[in-house]
Amino acid sequence: MDVWQITVAALRRWYILLPLLALTAVGALKIGEGVHPQYEVTATAILVPGPEVTEIESPYGNRNETAQVLGILLGNTEARDAIETQGLSPEYEINVRDRSNIVNLTVLTDSEDESLSTGEAVLGLGQKELQQRQDAAGIPANAQIGLQILQPPTVSDVVAEGKLRNMAIVGILGAALSLLAAVLFDDLMGLATRSVRRWRGRQSADRPTQSTAAEVQEDPPVGQADQDRDLAAEPHSADDLERSGRRR
Repeated sequence: MDVWQITVAALRRWYILLPLLALTAVGALKIGEGVHPQYEVTATAILVPGPEVTEIESPYGNRNETAQVLGILLGNTEARDAIETQGLSPEYEINVRDRSNIVNLTVLTDSEDESLSTGEAVLGLGQKELQQRQDAAGIPANAQIGLQILQPPTVSDVVAEGKLRNMAIVGILGAALSLLAAVLFDDLMGLATRSVRRWRGRQSADRPTQSTAAEVQEDPPVGQADQDRDLAAEPHSADDLERSGRRR
């Protein structure tokens, strides 16, 4: 069956196809309503030197090197577990460019409040890690490298890819199944119609044969009609014979 035949069958069985497509649309909308959008929160921070200069060398190097170390500390399992224990999402991303002291943070969750709170918690953890490790190295507080927030956690995008993807999948599958159902129904109806036509054709072919046989049985044999007439003309009783003799 080619594309044209499928199209013709679908148009011929529109009363099957259209209701199924309507059900597919309703199902896709229901699926879309059940999928919540995700909220993407971004934040940016920069590592800055302290207001004072100290002769104690930082074990983490300069600000660029410290930024790389901070990215590793915030991205490890221990830091994510600490965030998760606060009831927040451990699914965040830390991005530190090479030879840069700028730290970028991205959080993506199903809740706007959770994304914002997670971003704030991660930045707070970064400031805490810097302070504790520099305190342990004996660096004075005024000489320590600090984490300054350039852009606080802000909702940058509302991602609905999952919703649209699920709706598209349901729509495509539903439309394909609807078309298949319409074409199969058309084939079944065609088979039924052809079967009825063949049955009627056989019935019509049998009727003349039966009529001809009946006519053959009703027709008398050749010469039978003449014999019947002769018998009808002959006397059949004694009275008839007596009357016939008197007349003679």
